[in-house]
Amino acid sequence: MNSRIGLTLIIATLLVLGPMSAHAQTARYYKWQGADRVVCAQTSPGKGWTRLHGAFIKSDCSI
Repeated sequence: MNSRIGLTLIIATLLVLGPMSAHAQTARYYKWQGADRVVCAQTSPGKGWTRLHGAFIKSDCSI
C-alpha cells in the first residue's frame, strides 16, 4: 500500500514539474563596461561595472 502511494506521488510530481522544465530558457548574456574594458557576462562582474547592451543568447555577446 505504501509503495502505491509513493508511486502516485512520483507520478503526480512529474506531471506538475515536467511541463515547467520544457519551457525553461537559457540565461541571457549582457555587455558590461568597466573603467578600461568591455566584457560579456550573465551577471555583473562586480562593483563599478555598467550594463551596456543585451540580452544575447551566445556567450560572446553576438546575435
